[in-house]
Amino acid sequence: MPEAAPSPRLSAIGRSLARSRAELPALTALFDAFGPLLEAQARVREAAPGWRGAPPAFDPERFCQGAFLLADEGFQDMSPELPAAARTLLPVMAAAFPALAPDFDALAQALAAGALPAQALAAAAFGEALEVPGVGPQALAFAAAELARPFLARQAEDLLAGVKDLPWRQSLCPVCGSAPNMSALRRTSDPSEFIQAHGGKRFLRCSCCSAEWSYKRVSCPACGCEEPDELTIIRAEGPRDFERIDACKRCKSFLPCLDTTELVDAPDLDVAALAMLPLCSRARQEGYAHLAPLPWSEL
Repeated sequence: MPEAAPSPRLSAIGRSLARSRAELPALTALFDAFGPLLEAQARVREAAPGWRGAPPAFDPERFCQGAFLLADEGFQDMSPELPAAARTLLPVMAAAFPALAPDFDALAQALAAGALPAQALAAAAFGEALEVPGVGPQALAFAAAELARPFLARQAEDLLAGVKDLPWRQSLCPVCGSAPNMSALRRTSDPSEFIQAHGGKRFLRCSCCSAEWSYKRVSCPACGCEEPDELTIIRAEGPRDFERIDACKRCKSFLPCLDTTELVDAPDLDVAALAMLPLCSRARQEGYAHLAPLPWSEL
């Protein structure tokens, strides 16, 4: 029986990785490390259960005024699915980061032996203190967050569908209230009025659950500054001028931005974030701080 065709997201990740490796050979090690993890996480996300049962009760008026969906409760418990996800993802992490392989192996063994409750690992994904023998704190924090990420993204996908027609004007995530770590400009049109956003509409991507939402183009998501003289763009040169950093001189924060408005085949946003590592480094050298860290910035 022939294998099933990859999903649109997996296909997009594969195309983006292949193109990025060809265009940015200096970053091949980065793509080789995180590419398999992105693909494995995409598969876990597609198989994840999503939000179970009725969505959380919320007041639409309160939501429109800035109360995110999970302000009164958290994500649903994904700990029952974490051991299976760990069996899939931890070997990928160990192969990608040989220096941390002993840590990931020790974490897998602790889960398999029942020495590490899955609930504790799920709590660690949200910053709860956790110690596992043989696992360093950096490796543990990274692994916990990356194991939980597909489940949070899948739940957020379901929750966003219930508020897609309500206005959200905040710079924090409408689902979980976390800060964005990436943004994109996309051409969008209003089907009712047949108008198109000039230069593309700006979308922010949540650093915790990967939810995306529209936000003002000329505004700092960190401090709200809208003064053009206080906002600057650090742009890649040459054929990759669709990659840029939106930075604020007032609060010294920055956010990577992928301008897809002129692209026929826009890269996957996670792969694009990997490719923009040199720009992020340049922004830091100029004194700016990332609004919310990307996963690999901690490694």
